[in-house]
Amino acid sequence: MLLNILILAISSSMDSLGIGITYGLKKIHLRKWDKLILFCISILITFFSIFIGKFLGNIFDENIFKLIGSLILLVMGFFIVLKNDKNEYTFDLDNSKDIDCKEAILLGLALSLDSFCIGIGAYALGTNILIFSLLVAFLQYLFLTIGNFLGIHLLNLKNIPQNLWTKISGIILILISISKL
Repeated sequence: MLLNILILAISSSMDSLGIGITYGLKKIHLRKWDKLILFCISILITFFSIFIGKFLGNIFDENIFKLIGSLILLVMGFFIVLKNDKNEYTFDLDNSKDIDCKEAILLGLALSLDSFCIGIGAYALGTNILIFSLLVAFLQYLFLTIGNFLGIHLLNLKNIPQNLWTKISGIILILISISKL
């Protein structure tokens, strides 16, 4: 069970690595305060999604709900793999090369959209709410920090496709959902 939680949390958070690299390459700075805002938004949205999952779990039969959860993860995985990533995540709206509080909130909401759907599916599969939410938020913070560092210090990463981490997270979701079906 803990391995499933870890794999789901990593998949839910991998976008943060790509975004951190993109920001680093553009020399956009993410302060600790900004990353803390992202951390808090991530926890709140993941908790909310799991409570939505709990509500849906009370409506549907347990086996049907597990099937629905697996299908949600499968659809999210395919959506993530197939989505058009020509538009980069750039929430430095004022082009200041620093993310302010408002921009951090927008970035946090954008990063948490995948976590929302994944959280509903994770609850359906019996995931521990507290561990999953904290792990998603921690991994988003960690991946964003590492990605930003890599982008700033290793400019040769420009050759790696920006959406690589996103595609990998989608493939992981597809594999998890298939294993649960």
